[in-house]
Amino acid sequence: MRLLLAVLIGLRLATPALAADQFQCAQIPHAQKFLDGLKPGPNTSAAQRHLDAAKSAHSDQQCVAELKKVDYYARRSLAADQRAAKTKHATRTKTARRAHSTQCADGLHQSRPGGSDYKGRPVAACTRRSL
Repeated sequence: MRLLLAVLIGLRLATPALAADQFQCAQIPHAQKFLDGLKPGPNTSAAQRHLDAAKSAHSDQQCVAELKKVDYYARRSLAADQRAAKTKHATRTKTARRAHSTQCADGLHQSRPGGSDYKGRPVAACTRRSL
């Protein structure tokens, strides 16, 4: 009984996954809208070329074949956009962390930036104040 239930659940979950792999020429407007949201690059250009070929296809088979290529290049372009955004965010966070980690001199720590015993390069956030 458990085996039968597991097989039925597996078939139920596999059906949407199988349907997701099927492309139709009616999806061309959705594909164009998706491509318009991607950043320019070689994969986006290739996807646009294949989408144009799908628009001018003479048969449904040719259209579906081109849409599969559009999907391939659009996924690569999206992944590249996400990697670039992640790298940009990490760099911004690292820079912000570096700016806040500088400890300036105080009465007990004159060897820090801005102190009288400091021998490093000047730090803008820790300027010596004359009394």
